[in-house]
Amino acid sequence: METIQPDILTISAAILLIATFGVVARRGFLDWLNAYRLQSVVLAGVTGIVGYVTGIWEIYIAAALTLVIKSVIIPKVLTYVTRRLEIEFKMETNPYVSLRTAVIISAFLVALSYFLIQQIPLKSDPVASTYLPVSVALFLIGLFVIVSRRAALSQVVGLLIIENGLFLFTLVLTHGVSLLIEMGIFADILVGIVISSILLFRISQTFDSLDIGKLENLRDD
Repeated sequence: METIQPDILTISAAILLIATFGVVARRGFLDWLNAYRLQSVVLAGVTGIVGYVTGIWEIYIAAALTLVIKSVIIPKVLTYVTRRLEIEFKMETNPYVSLRTAVIISAFLVALSYFLIQQIPLKSDPVASTYLPVSVALFLIGLFVIVSRRAALSQVVGLLIIENGLFLFTLVLTHGVSLLIEMGIFADILVGIVISSILLFRISQTFDSLDIGKLENLRDD
């Protein structure tokens, strides 16, 4: 097993969290998408680091797939499918929680993640001790984005953040799963994003809104 400078691990972990806060603190769809793209590029780099540390060549393929699918294909698909949406559908104008409060809550979730992981003995594994708290923080913040935002597009990005957190958690804890399984997961993510984007577009055309609060009023009680 190879060793790597701790500074590289710390810096990459910090960038992952900063990119996540870019989703929490911004109102526009393109801002969320750019933050997710940055997060995915860094995640691909982290995957490559794990491949270097473990010497498992399949992890390098997973890193390449992460880079291509998450930082290139998924943003392009979301941009293409939603390009005809009106600008008001791509903005978070009235979230359930204000952006300032959301940032504070997200910072608390990061602190909580580090506290929880510190309770787990990691046997002096620098990769796991650096990235496991980040993976839990990504999951919690992604979940928080989903429940605190009214714009459906921001909730889609929240789901993507949760997926990145789960991917990072699995990667650093198991040092990679079967390549076939990972390719299947990537295919599922891509198909899910395409279907979600098309549904969002059709909803906007049918109900003239992507505000979850307004759509909830359409229920037949």
